[in-house]
Amino acid sequence: MGDRVDVSTFANSQCAIREYMHFKLENEYMHEARVLVSSMGKTRYNDILKVVPRIETNNSSIDIIGDTQFERDYYGKYTNEYQIFTFINGTLLIKGVDIWGNPIEIDITSV
Repeated sequence: MGDRVDVSTFANSQCAIREYMHFKLENEYMHEARVLVSSMGKTRYNDILKVVPRIETNNSSIDIIGDTQFERDYYGKYTNEYQIFTFINGTLLIKGVDIWGNPIEIDITSV
């Protein structure tokens, strides 16, 4: 999952998840979204999957219900404790690492 983020990044990531959830009413619950994973400038994965955003007392997270191709290389859950979240123009960006330790960026845009 990577290293823990600092407190400021933790709080900013929680705000980004909250902004994504409030951007569209259906974003607050399980919904379909375009999930695009890139690494070192190349697209590694691009498909429509089910996404579940959560804001809890101590952590916020995004669960991605992936297919076998997604689950082979990526985690099903990303949290603001270990990843950096940013919200830009309706898209939630997640910076982290894949299962193999390679740096990735995941772009999630509801459809």
